[in-house]
Amino acid sequence: MRDAATRAELVKLARILDTDLDNVEYLAYMEASRLRALREGITDALFEKFRSSFAGFARLSSFLPLAISARISQRVLGPTLSGRIAGEMPAARAIEMAAKLSDSFLAETCLQLDPVRARPIIAGFPVDRAVAITHILLERGEYITMGRFVDVLPRETLFAATDAIRNEADLLQISFFVESSERLDQVIEYLGIQRREAVIQAAATQDLWPEVIGTLLRIGLKARVALAELALAQNAATLDSLIRAAAANDLWPALLQLAGDLPGNAIASLSQQPAFDESAVVRSVIDSVVANDLWSALRSQLASMGPARCARLLEVACAERAPFIAELDARLDNTPAPLETLKTALESLMPSTLAKVRAACNHGHLATLAEQTG
Repeated sequence: MRDAATRAELVKLARILDTDLDNVEYLAYMEASRLRALREGITDALFEKFRSSFAGFARLSSFLPLAISARISQRVLGPTLSGRIAGEMPAARAIEMAAKLSDSFLAETCLQLDPVRARPIIAGFPVDRAVAITHILLERGEYITMGRFVDVLPRETLFAATDAIRNEADLLQISFFVESSERLDQVIEYLGIQRREAVIQAAATQDLWPEVIGTLLRIGLKARVALAELALAQNAATLDSLIRAAAANDLWPALLQLAGDLPGNAIASLSQQPAFDESAVVRSVIDSVVANDLWSALRSQLASMGPARCARLLEVACAERAPFIAELDARLDNTPAPLETLKTALESLMPSTLAKVRAACNHGHLATLAEQTG
């Protein structure tokens, strides 16, 4: 899976440039932080180029009655120009004028508004109007816009909007585009245990695990551990959906990263699921470890996986990914727990498979264990 933060930045960049995601995919090699800097630079350039004109319109509107300014905005300027001009207006004036505009027009204007520049306006915007606009943006699937506003909304407005979003799948889609990890922490804490479980179930039933995992990686440690443990405590069907999503979207780097924050028994509950008997799932883990250099993370989880799962890993590797055995042999150190687990795993292998393990090894720790077995 492409890094979740990178994916989110590419989507936001495409929105700023008013183009399709395919047209910015060539930038996928860049880190999320660099893409964000690029996006912010483009945003600044677009605003600064015509800022004097926007400021002029803002000054002109101050000489007109609010009702007339509102009609000009809605009937002549349209949401794009109105959004640009609003950022140059005094906050109090902009809020007063917004009271005379329709909710649908304001929702359209939000698509063009830079939340950072409009922070003073957003801070004083009535909560009930913000909730009404939330409903409109939800109906239109404007998750990018809503995610960008989460970073600047006052807490009261943020929580009121959260209450207005009753579909947990929508919450997941929005969280994917939120940039502030502190804000994500606040929302997760506000949700409470029942809605958090509903979010996890939405991920399982609507194929949104990449959004969940991407969000987990961006929130604080306390919230990350609590939400990850809650996810791993769900029923077998939910865990099965997580495993299959990980295999299909290469979520293993993220899951192994999360595993480092969790107690050993948490990741063990996932590794014991029946899906890990399937060659395709095990093969996806092997391929991800090799492609993403996850040897250290894998080594730290071998004991938690247990002998049966390690044996299955070796079986699939011997049958389909023999070079993996040699690399694992080279990457193991003398840490007792994983070596003891592998020793028990080797003892359970068929003689023919054990012979293949021995043949693939090259004088490392796994080779020593294999020679001592049988």
